[in-house]
Amino acid sequence: MLTRTVIATALVAAGIAATPSAAYAATAGFTPERVCGAGFHRVKDGHRAMKTREGATFGHVYLMYNQRSGKNCVAAIKTAYTGTRTVTGAYLEVRGGGRAEDVQKYRFYAETGHIDGKWKCVKYAGWTRDPDNRVEAWGGRKTWGNCKG
Repeated sequence: MLTRTVIATALVAAGIAATPSAAYAATAGFTPERVCGAGFHRVKDGHRAMKTREGATFGHVYLMYNQRSGKNCVAAIKTAYTGTRTVTGAYLEVRGGGRAEDVQKYRFYAETGHIDGKWKCVKYAGWTRDPDNRVEAWGGRKTWGNCKG
């Protein structure tokens, strides 16, 4: 116990905080459940990392579903360049139904809104860019899926 206290004191004295990074702290409050709203839950095969061609992860995209309302929602939550307005988008398409896309310069996330998708297949995607608008990170599913509910 004394050893941990000494190490923690030394880190604080050196100016090294044992807390999460500022980027993590800024996005920690933004879960896909919070972004899409009450009653929405993550679905099976409904999560993808938003990655660049080089493999860097800039965030995560989530397909969400509300069983009571039968509606879907997509949340694209940034983990890179959080707090900085960068082009960020979320896309949702329902087979034989609606389509929604939200693309703007956002600080933390983009969200499609709620689209009826009960017993219908969906495609979803999320993306974000660096502040210079040169590098894009994309994630999602280009094929139809999540057809049973």
